Amino acid sequence: MRAPGTIPSTFSAPTDFTGAVRGFCTFLKGHGFTIGIAETLDALHIARSELLHTPDRFRTALRALLCISPDECRRFDVLFDTYWLGRSPDGDAPPAPRRRRQRPPATERAVPLLMALQQTAAPPEEDGKTTSGASTAHRLRQVDFARVPAPEQEQLEALAEQLFRRLHVRLSRREKAARRGRRIDLRRTIRRNLDRGGELVTLRYRRRQPDRPRLVALLDVSGSMDRYSYFLLRFLHALQQHFRRVDSFVFSTELTCITELLRQPTLPESLRQLAETPTPWSSGTRIGACLDAFVAHYGRRLLSRRTLVLILSDGLDTGDPALLAHALQAIRARCRRIIWLNPLMGMDGYAPLARGMQAALPYLDVFHPAHNLDSLLRLEQHLRHV
Repeated sequence: MRAPGTIPSTFSAPTDFTGAVRGFCTFLKGHGFTIGIAETLDALHIARSELLHTPDRFRTALRALLCISPDECRRFDVLFDTYWLGRSPDGDAPPAPRRRRQRPPATERAVPLLMALQQTAAPPEEDGKTTSGASTAHRLRQVDFARVPAPEQEQLEALAEQLFRRLHVRLSRREKAARRGRRIDLRRTIRRNLDRGGELVTLRYRRRQPDRPRLVALLDVSGSMDRYSYFLLRFLHALQQHFRRVDSFVFSTELTCITELLRQPTLPESLRQLAETPTPWSSGTRIGACLDAFVAHYGRRLLSRRTLVLILSDGLDTGDPALLAHALQAIRARCRRIIWLNPLMGMDGYAPLARGMQAALPYLDVFHPAHNLDSLLRLEQHLRHV
């Protein structure tokens, strides 16, 4: 185990720009700091700016970005000096290297690090493996669930799990952004002013989140949704922890409650129990009848002004459109907001011309695509402001 205060060898040379900044973020995480992907990317942005050429401002900007508690602020300077300047935790400079020593320790290799990076106008190009991995993840985030090549299916599932976990963390934060207030959000303020040389011209604020709302989710599992329902089910499982209560249903020709099944701690366990439960998978579609059944059997108990209703369907209803409109009108009168996610919106030239969608549109607050990972992640803005 590495002793506290020592520096991990996360970069191959002092001029490895990106590796050095990532290494510093990893170094802080190893000392208990709360740092994620977003903070690491912002730290890279700061290091690429002119702040890098002014060590005191560089230190101040990183402290404001990466510290979220008084304890972290108190410990930051020592850790900064240890990593970037090669100083030992007690503040003394490391001993001079011996002439015959072939491989200096990490603390000595770090001595010229900040100076070397200050002479680097732009970070060196990433190696092919890193660039390839980043571009693959970027492409998979945008690929339609129905068009994922079989060899990449497992990779997409792993990426989905990672991104949905980050989404849960962001949604679960106890504070949210605000236009004005008494509490300054240092991280967002730093990000907003990066293009101004670090001068804090525009302030950003934060306030406490209101009580979490309730969520009712209704997922279409009819035959026309086969290509999408699996990933949408993963998405619903990821939302379980954000809302005060989540009640989940699947429907095609009939409605089935799966609330308890999705409350399992892991998705594989939920999927296993779903496979053992008789549900109307891959059959026809009677959206209006199923929503009408939901109102009749669950509406009084589950719907209130604190309830968000999430419907995931392509809107290809074979039933009576008037029944669908009637059911949505009843739901809309009792809930806070209706969000309809439609995978077909990802198709070029799509227009909601199906009779079911035409009947539903007047009662929807949000009509949003749900055909790939990026479209699901963009839903965060609607889930935050309920």
